[in-house]
Formats: sequence, C-alpha cells, structure tokens
Amino acid sequence: MAKRLTEKALTKLWYAKLKKSGFNDIENDKGQLKDWSSRVQRKNEHENLLDSWPGKIAYYDMATTFLNEHSFENNLDKVIWEYHTNGISYRDIVKLLKKVKIEVYLVKVHKIVRRLENIMKKRYLK
Repeated sequence: MAKRLTEKALTKLWYAKLKKSGFNDIENDKGQLKDWSSRVQRKNEHENLLDSWPGKIAYYDMATTFLNEHSFENNLDKVIWEYHTNGISYRDIVKLLKKVKIEVYLVKVHKIVRRLENIMKKRYLK
C-alpha cells in the first residue's frame, strides 16, 4: 500500500521539483505576487532588457539613436516615437496629442510604438 503524504509534505516535494526544473514562481508562499504584474509582463516583452537601470539606459539610448536615424512613414509616427523616447507614457502621449487637436487613442499609440520598436530591434539587436 502506498504511503500517503500530508498536504504540507506534498507541497514541499512539488516546489522542490519545480525549483529543480528552473521554474520561477511569480507568487510568494502566501500567494501574493512577488512583483507587479506590469513589471513581469514588461520583462517578458523586452527580454529582460529593462530589468535594471543600465538596461533602461541602453534601451532609451537605442530608441534615441533610432529616432535620429530612422525614416518615419509620417510625422505622427515620429512624434509618438519621440515622446516614447523621452519616457512619456502612452496615456500622456494621447493627452498631449489631443491638446493639439490630434485624435488618437491609447490602442493606436501602443500599436505604433510596438511596430517601431520591432523595427528598431531588428536593426540594432541582430
């Protein structure tokens, strides 16, 4: 007859297997997130580029170089990228553009930045 493990022993065994496999849990022992969900997602999106201040500096230096070297399809793309390069949030970019009577929405700003970011990464992170 098989020996039955207590819930505590089974949990300990399971977490040991997860750790051995390289799994990194996003929750602590109390079930709370170790980090804000937006930071976890951003880490995944930027392949850990933005994990540290040096990484952030490198990203925004690259973004500034891209701003100065890239031939943008239109002026709106260039303005949005310039705002992004200066660390302005998507919401604030929308607010700034609406002040000068340019109707854009958060989703559009997000799509433009992501499209340009992908072009930038292909150019500089070969």
